[in-house]
Amino acid sequence: MLRGYLGSVAFNNITRLTFGKRFINSQGEVDEQGKEMKSIVTNGIKISGKPNLGEFVPWLRWVFKDDNEALEAQDKHLDEFTRIIMKEHTIAREKSGETKHHFVDALLTLQKEYDLSDDSIISLFWDMIAAGMDTVAITVEWAMAELVRNPRVQQKVQEELDKVIGSNRIINETDISNLSYLQHVVKESLRMHPPTPLMLPHMASNNVKVGGYNIPKGSIVHVNVWALGRDPNTWKEPLQFRPERFVEEDVDMKGHDYKLLPFGAGRRICPGMNLAINLVTSMLAHLLHHFVWSLPNGVKVEDIDMMESPGTVTYMQTPLHVVPTPRLPRNLYNTCSMNM
Repeated sequence: MLRGYLGSVAFNNITRLTFGKRFINSQGEVDEQGKEMKSIVTNGIKISGKPNLGEFVPWLRWVFKDDNEALEAQDKHLDEFTRIIMKEHTIAREKSGETKHHFVDALLTLQKEYDLSDDSIISLFWDMIAAGMDTVAITVEWAMAELVRNPRVQQKVQEELDKVIGSNRIINETDISNLSYLQHVVKESLRMHPPTPLMLPHMASNNVKVGGYNIPKGSIVHVNVWALGRDPNTWKEPLQFRPERFVEEDVDMKGHDYKLLPFGAGRRICPGMNLAINLVTSMLAHLLHHFVWSLPNGVKVEDIDMMESPGTVTYMQTPLHVVPTPRLPRNLYNTCSMNM
């Protein structure tokens, strides 16, 4: 099952970038602090995905007292955990006099200059973590499912990888910008399978009219980006996985073209957008450069369950099972193992 491996890679990448430390050892074992962080993220997704009518009908809030208490407990746990990490970094920086190149030290160093409160820093941390953990793994799993269902696309990606990188070395970060077709694959996957199909809830700051409907100030608004990406009035053959559509038409997915908004738009766009795109592209590049991916014996393309599990984030309802076949010299796999 691919999902568990993708989750571990995404978790390891985001914690190293954000906190500058590993919570998973070379054997894939998560330490106690890492388990606590995972539980905070999982619990947060569970709470945010649970409907709370008290937020929409204020006089019903007393009915959802337990939900409100759970949310307060989650916020307290998250706050305490993050402050411990911040304190660790502050002590280490004062002791060594050296600022590390990761997110937590960067923010703590700039805190006074930009008048950032601890609460603001903690919020930024968890925006990055939420953007880089489950959503990244979810996006890569959906993309891999589409690539297995469409061998032509998988082969075309691998031809590009062989041309840009070859078979005598592994991928490095500077290669990603040269993999244009792979970037189209990522964009096409996010069009069809945005990890947050209704985005996170927003609130109307003024009375507005959208599509003939009056939206009063203070209304909770959800944007159906899943429907935008599959609108037949906007997209030709919207249910077909065809990355070439982005060769034919340059469509921005960073908030400028409203027909493709996997990360939202405007001032409330996902702050972890660039990180998420880079992680997804890098993970797919490594997976496809090192292996050819196919279905287990006896499993047909039409047997892949492409249904979505309902919630704030949409996993594949049935985890993807695929078989990797090595396509590079053996010594390169040993190099990868040493670098993990």
